[in-house]
Amino acid sequence: MDILKELNKIEDPVKKRALFAALLSNESENRCGEMPIVVGGEALEIYTQGGYTTGDIDLKGPKDCIEDILKEWGFSKKGRLWFNSDLDIYIDWLGGELDEGPEAAERTNLVIIKDSLKVRLLSIEDLIIDRLNAAKHWKDEDSLMWAGVLVRVKAALNEQLDLEYLLRRAKAEEVEDLLEQLLRG
Repeated sequence: MDILKELNKIEDPVKKRALFAALLSNESENRCGEMPIVVGGEALEIYTQGGYTTGDIDLKGPKDCIEDILKEWGFSKKGRLWFNSDLDIYIDWLGGELDEGPEAAERTNLVIIKDSLKVRLLSIEDLIIDRLNAAKHWKDEDSLMWAGVLVRVKAALNEQLDLEYLLRRAKAEEVEDLLEQLLRG
């Protein structure tokens, strides 16, 4: 695919991953009528415009469709990871549905990456909860800081956090103490 050759001209790995995710999303939507949802580190990387960097693209979405596309695009599978050595891109397929449930799927955001190419990202609120979980349960101290960055990203977009939703999710995930700490600033 010619567009994949164009990806190799992009030196910045953050831009390369974001554009790849958008190309994959576009292809999945065209073939299967459904875009995957970018979650985890890649969602954080896109929201922070590369302030946070990751090594792979975490996806939730239609398995067979995504796997068919990745095979055609020269990716190899090992476990749940897909890798293309020419592009130096890793895809981590994490399942078909969001663990956070159907409400989280409805709350996803479409973000334009380039021209008409876009990605579907886990909502900022759900990503905040994801980072708070990492901080509390995996003892990843940086994740608390990144949750704070996401609060500021939301403000920079002139959007209000859905506090009711955040509090409900935090309670369900047993991270309300960290959320309260975060919101107190």
